[in-house]
Amino acid sequence: MIHPVSDRRFFLPLLAALIALAWLILGLWGLSPYSRYLSHHSLEAVRGSGLGPLLLVFMGGWALMIVAMMLPTSLPLVMLFDTVVRQRADRPRLMAALIIGYVTVWMLFGALVYLGDSILHAAVDHVAWLEANTWAISAATLVLAGLYQFTPLKYLCL
Repeated sequence: MIHPVSDRRFFLPLLAALIALAWLILGLWGLSPYSRYLSHHSLEAVRGSGLGPLLLVFMGGWALMIVAMMLPTSLPLVMLFDTVVRQRADRPRLMAALIIGYVTVWMLFGALVYLGDSILHAAVDHVAWLEANTWAISAATLVLAGLYQFTPLKYLCL
């Protein structure tokens, strides 16, 4: 069995390299002619190309953003979990399950947000009042977020 300290000496630099690589790819993608697929403002121009292919490109960019921006914030959780499962024989599998589960939840959230955004844009395209009063969407979003703050669900999710 590999000693836990040597595991961390290998695991942390590997994770740091993965995070740095995700940032590098995002930076290069942002400078490329395909950067429009990373920007919410530019998605309008390419939305007509079909939901499926655009969703796949969006999810690829979303995955890179999760690794670059969300994975670093989860490192304290990963290290704490590593400490808890350090002596277990199935530690590598448990660590992989933790990270894959974390990324999977964020990927599902990204897909839901993308689909919700697509539905919202379709509604704006078909309802003249919404097109003329897009401020109402922001206001409704803030009201819903405020109402959520007073629900028991908020405390269950903390």
